Parts: sequence; C-alpha cells; structure tokens
Amino acid sequence: MKLLIGFACVVIVIFGMRYASGVLNPVLLALFIVLGVSPMIRWLRRRGVPAWATLVIMLVLVIAIGLLFVAVLAVSLRQFQDKIPFYTDRLTDIYSSINGWFSAHGINAGDLLGGLLSPEKLAGLAKGVVTGIFGAFGNILLMFLVVIFMISEIFQFPAKLEARYGASSRFREAAGVFGRETRSYLFMKTWLAAIAAVINTAVFYGLGVDFPLLWGMLFFLLSYIPNIGFVLSIIPPFAVTLLEQGFTRAIIVVAILVAINFVVYSLVTPRVMGRGLGLTPLAVLLSLILWAWVLGPVGALISVPLTIMVKRLFFESFESTQFLADALSSSPVSKRRKARGRAGPGSAGE
Repeated sequence: MKLLIGFACVVIVIFGMRYASGVLNPVLLALFIVLGVSPMIRWLRRRGVPAWATLVIMLVLVIAIGLLFVAVLAVSLRQFQDKIPFYTDRLTDIYSSINGWFSAHGINAGDLLGGLLSPEKLAGLAKGVVTGIFGAFGNILLMFLVVIFMISEIFQFPAKLEARYGASSRFREAAGVFGRETRSYLFMKTWLAAIAAVINTAVFYGLGVDFPLLWGMLFFLLSYIPNIGFVLSIIPPFAVTLLEQGFTRAIIVVAILVAINFVVYSLVTPRVMGRGLGLTPLAVLLSLILWAWVLGPVGALISVPLTIMVKRLFFESFESTQFLADALSSSPVSKRRKARGRAGPGSAGE
C-alpha cells in the first residue's frame, strides 16, 4: 500500500509539473544557470573581490550576455524568416528533380514525396518554429530576471541551509554532493560547448553557410541535450546549405562538424571533465525522454542536471528510496558506500 501511494504521488507530481511547465521552465533554467556561473563567483571571492562587487560583476555579465543572446537570436530569426520564400522555391526545384528521377525509373513516389518534402508543409513548419521562438522571448526575459534575483541571494542561501538542516543532516550532505556535481558539470560543459560553438561558427562563415551566428548559438544550446543534441544541431545548417549551395557543400559542412564533434566530445571532454556523473547511459536516455515529455524542449536541455537533482536530493536523502539512486548509478553500490563512510557526515561540501 505504501508503495502504491508513493507511485500515485509521483504520478501526481509529474503531471503537475507538466501542467505548470510554463512557470517551472524559466525558474529551473535560472537555477542551473546560477549553479553554472557559481564557480566564477567563488573564483572572484578567492581573489579578494568584495561580496557586493562580485554580485555587481556577475549581474552585469549575466545581463550583457542575455541581451547579446536575445539580440543575435532576434536578428538572425528575422533574417531567416525573410528568406523562407527563397528556400521554398529551392525546395520546390529539388522536389521536382527527385520526383522526375523516380518517374524516369517507373516509380510513382508523388504521394511519398508530398508527405515528406512538400514545400508548403516544410515552409509552414519553419514559420511555426520561428513564431514559437519569438513567442518564447517573454519566458527568456523572465528567466534572466529570476537569474538576477537568485544571484543576489547566492551568499545567503548556504547559511539558511546550514541553519535549517545542520552540518550532519543527510539531506544537507546530498545537497552538497548535488551542488558540487552540478556546478562541475555545467561549468565545464558550458566552456566546452562554447569552444565547439565558436569553431563551428567559424566553419559556417568560412564555407558561406547562411546565418552562421544562429547555427553556432543553436549548436551551443543543443550541446546540453545528451545523445541526440549534436544530431539535432547539424540538421538546420545542413538543410540551409543544401538549399543554398547544393548537396556537395552540405556534405562537406556535416563532415567537418562531425570531425570537430569527435575531437571535442570524444577526446577532449573525457580528459577535462574527469569521471562521469554517476549515471548509467540508460538512465541518461530515459531521463531525456521523461523530462522532454514533462517540460518540453527545456526539459531536454536540463535533463541531466534535473536527474542529478532528483537522485541526490530525493532518492539518496531517504533510506526507502536509496534503491532508486542505486539503480540510476553507474558505479557499484559498495564503492559509493565505502567512499561515503570515509568522507564522513561532515564533508557534505559547500
């Protein structure tokens, strides 16, 4: 009965989060942005910068980056929207060529091509995506507003947590581990994604791909989506290059992006980020599916830190749900318990 009640509560919470995703998305994004920039705040404090000056520097930096992001996105999307008629004409030509090739070989593929490559459908899809992104600007502004207020509270919150739970609390220990893991993951992931995005943007400029800043920014954002983020990020520049410059140039663009992705994420990332986050590949995949269904595209972006948060703050904070944390973990249970025993209850972290 307790198990059934527990699962029922989980279902209610999940559907409640899905219903309230419009409010939760900017708040959760703001939370993880603040966790991602907190190592920089700690670095400034270690260099002797006063607390008030640190807050001012970070607030100015966040606002400047936010305004730059919104400006580049708005200008690029407006230019993309203006060029949709040209892409529609090029898509019509490609559609006619492919249909003619099939017809010359005695294959009637009109219905199939009409469903997959219909210029009207694809143009309508592109316009819908652009309109949806413009409509999301309100949430983006709300997110940055929440980020500003969270940064202003960043020095008071640890003291409140200490006063509420004490140094030896199991929840505080889990919160410390969650904070360290999430800060490390977000900080290093952001820098690596930024470096790869800058290189990719330079490639787009060099090969004459339309809207290179937009595709570089898209690559940066989708880098946070595990497993499928890279595939999703190369589809738009491939399609635009195919319509603008032909199939050969589009293949060259994809080949260079794949090579860059291999170097950054297969060779550099494991060395820089060190050991993993303690999640099995299956747990990462299932978390991507779950959070994308609950919160939409934002859930896909933050699926990994959200899963770490649930695992550390909820599953590991109670003996009754420890088995769920063990199921998600990639390391053996015995090793983690020995490490926890050596660390002691007072080493929960910052």
